Amino acid sequence: MSDISIHGCPAPKNITLVQRLQPLVGRTVTVFQPGFPELTKTTGKLSNVTPLSFTVGRTEVVIKTSFFIVLNERVKTEKPFDVTATAEDIGELRGKLIFVGRDFVEFVQLPGPIVPTLFPLNLFTEVMCERENEE
Repeated sequence: MSDISIHGCPAPKNITLVQRLQPLVGRTVTVFQPGFPELTKTTGKLSNVTPLSFTVGRTEVVIKTSFFIVLNERVKTEKPFDVTATAEDIGELRGKLIFVGRDFVEFVQLPGPIVPTLFPLNLFTEVMCERENEE
């Protein structure tokens, strides 16, 4: 039984979150994690990407936890899907789908800058896709 909860999205591309992160090593990214009273935001160089974790600045992030990553690069959204991504202790994010990977979803958060958000699919997250203009 899978611990991935994703509904209504197109078929995933054959790429994992680790594979998506590896070419970004050395680039500046921002990771958001649960914190109190608000989300913890860490911006720094991405490093030490392994199947279990990665590092942003000096902060190690375990892949099978609740987090999301915002990249500092402009993109085009190509898929006609709206995304609602929910993470334990983070809440709900909404946006436009870029693509679905094997264990993550990449989308642009709206409202906001047109930059990708990488959202893991794991025990702590749920993603819903809906075709644009569906009522």
